[in-house]
Amino acid sequence: MSRFSVLWLSVAFFSPVTMLSAEKPADKEIVVTGASLADTERTLKNCLAGNCSPDADVRAAIAHAENQFVAGEYRAAKTTLKKAIGRNGKYRNQFPVELSYLYRASGRIAEHLGETDEYRLRLLDMRDTLRSNFPADDARVLSAQLEIADSRVKLGYPDNALDIYADVEKAALAVGQNQIATLAKLRANLLIYAIGENERYQPDMKRARAALTEMVKRPLPGSDDFSLVAEVALARIDRREGRGDSTDAIMRRVLSRGVDRPILLSAGAIDVPKSAYGERTNSGQSLLLNVGPRRIEGESMPAPQNVLTQIPRNFEDRWMDVGFWVTADGRVNDVEILRTEGSGDWMKLVINSIQSRQYAPIRDKDGATHPGFYMIERYTYTARYMEDITGSRIPRRSTQPRIERLDLTPENFDQPFVNMPKTNRQTAS
Repeated sequence: MSRFSVLWLSVAFFSPVTMLSAEKPADKEIVVTGASLADTERTLKNCLAGNCSPDADVRAAIAHAENQFVAGEYRAAKTTLKKAIGRNGKYRNQFPVELSYLYRASGRIAEHLGETDEYRLRLLDMRDTLRSNFPADDARVLSAQLEIADSRVKLGYPDNALDIYADVEKAALAVGQNQIATLAKLRANLLIYAIGENERYQPDMKRARAALTEMVKRPLPGSDDFSLVAEVALARIDRREGRGDSTDAIMRRVLSRGVDRPILLSAGAIDVPKSAYGERTNSGQSLLLNVGPRRIEGESMPAPQNVLTQIPRNFEDRWMDVGFWVTADGRVNDVEILRTEGSGDWMKLVINSIQSRQYAPIRDKDGATHPGFYMIERYTYTARYMEDITGSRIPRRSTQPRIERLDLTPENFDQPFVNMPKTNRQTAS
């Protein structure tokens, strides 16, 4: 069975990832900020008891589900959001943006639970809610379409994703949404390159490289930041092809102009152990990540022939939070496992990948040395539910493990402390 890889851009729980700087405290006790789980539970209960407005209900439900997720209570978070959808789905025309957040959050949790259909449907609900209330060329609708395309890549339908990327780019260009158009073109060409690399089809690889090079040399007005992303992507491709000069050039340019957030240049892959199908799943944070077997719409995955391979592993409640510093020179230091649930060799695979990362050197815009960034990431060891894994219509876990990632980096670095349990804290070695 053929597989393909793709650059998987990070998507936060409810909104795009924001990475901010922080002074490094002496005791290094950095954890996620925000209201406690008890606080958000109380807020949601009070909201419902007081017959609060639908938008307030949605905000309270999402805040509580996020805390449940962070606490490792994935199924409780799913239930919180499902009930909120049941209460507020009828208000999608009055509060389309708030409901889109709710559907997106539900989809993200389903992704970590391995519930593929739920993940797909909730993202479609998110997109459709926005599309039915805003013009088709509205930035919110176009961005939602990009998320749908990303999900199609992850679920194994790259051709469908390429069609969506092309449509988004065309629509965005027509209304002057240059950043969205550039992002659509960037993702499409990274996908084209990855497919070409997997299928050893040089024309696709050359076509994608030429398009990325054009984005670097002649960026659309207002999309200069994305030209740097394209340049970083080209540098990663160069390294895969055995050339490293472009990476050095990027590092020099970044140093000269200064950046205000980490820019990942390279990382080792996360090679998940073999599945029942005898394959490895690359779920790492490198340029090109395996995201699933290439499939045809409506096609079923074949059931394993050996009955022993039909027994799924335990994928419930297996996750960890990892904290680490990105220093001014772009290296990763002080990698720690902050919290864990469950155990397994997969954790070491993740740690090895994080420790291998190289970010662009960071400097303040005034030329002073930057104190660095502290990052927190959640990793979940899971597997997808698939109806036909045993030849029956009963949903069961696939035997193919996956590692899902979510950025938990706190937005408030001024006081990055809350009562996160210190149990199971480890220093990675």
